[in-house]
Order: sequence, then C-alpha cells, then structure tokens
Amino acid sequence: MNIAHLIKAAAVTALLAAGTAQAANTNLIKNGSFEHLGAGVADLTSGNWSIYASLPGWTGGANGIEVRDNVAGTAFAGNNFVELDTNANSSMSQTVQTIAGQTYKLTFEYESRPGVDASSQGLQVDFGGVKLGSVDKQYTADWTKKTYTFIGTGGAETLTFKAIGTSDSLGTSLDKVRLVSAVPEPETYGMLLAGLGLIGFMARRRKAAK
Repeated sequence: MNIAHLIKAAAVTALLAAGTAQAANTNLIKNGSFEHLGAGVADLTSGNWSIYASLPGWTGGANGIEVRDNVAGTAFAGNNFVELDTNANSSMSQTVQTIAGQTYKLTFEYESRPGVDASSQGLQVDFGGVKLGSVDKQYTADWTKKTYTFIGTGGAETLTFKAIGTSDSLGTSLDKVRLVSAVPEPETYGMLLAGLGLIGFMARRRKAAK
C-alpha cells in the first residue's frame, strides 16, 4: 500500500472513530429526567407533585409513578424527579434496542427522601429481567450517581426501576437516567492522531526526496 492509500485509510479510521464516539454519547433512554408528562398534561409547578399511570417513554407499575417538583427535595436536573414508593411500592420500565456484544453504561442519580428512615429507602435496577443491583438500606443526603455496565444481547431489553424499601409511600428519589454505548478510551484517539501525524511526516519526506 502506498503512502497516499495509507493516509486515506488512516483518515477513514479516524472519521469512523469520531462517528462511533458521537453515537456512544447518544442517550438511548427517552425522558430520562422526567420533564415530559404527556401530551395535553399540564406541567407541574414548583411545590407540587402528582402520581401518573405512565410517562412518555416509561410504563408505570401497579401503583404508578410519582413525579415531584420541589417537594421533599429538588431535582438533580431540570425541574422534575420521581419516587416509586407512591401510595405503595411501585416500578417503572422502558424498553430499548441493544446491539449484540456492545458494552453499555447505565447511569442515574438517586437521593434519599429527607427525614425518612433508611428502611423506607431503596431502589432495585433490572435489565432484561436480570438484576443489575440495588441501592437500599442506606441514607444519602445528596444526589449520588450510580453506574452499571453490561453487554447487549442484540434484542429489545427492558430497563426497570422498582421501589424495595418499606412500602409506606416514602422512598428514594430518582433522576437523570442515561444509557449510552461505552465510549472509546481517550488513548484510542491519541494513537489515531499520532498515526496520522507519522504518515503525514513520511509523505513529506518522500516528496522532498524526489
């Protein structure tokens, strides 16, 4: 392969990597900060809350989804956040399409309800019917990020959050749910740029030698 072909191949590789990084930053979760309540549904105003059977992108459990705006805490992002111990323990779920063998990163923010015993707190996270983990029997006075990574199956899989503390209408808050493909390591870009630089240097030397 001559220098021109090497430069072209390296440039294509760099562009593909950049495109992969952009796709990796795309959040697969719809309405992950719960700002949309549904067509024709009035937005909550500060100091108010309500229970909804479902939200755009999310299917509520038997006891619905409680959305709060500046009630018993403030949102991590935007105005709204949710609690899944509504009138009793409930859940919420959303189905996403995965790519077989692709690594995914799930992140979300959680916070304990102020003044409520740790036994009432708790969220379990499932994906594709498998438990990823839980945050329970602990008290967090501030929003805390939780991260899980897993491999896609290539099918449509369901992400579920469920309240698991004492079923007493008081539980853990949830906000800013994101699911993205794992991004390439920064070293990958460094190697690509170094390779392009080296190929360019070789091309200039070859041209100067003629």
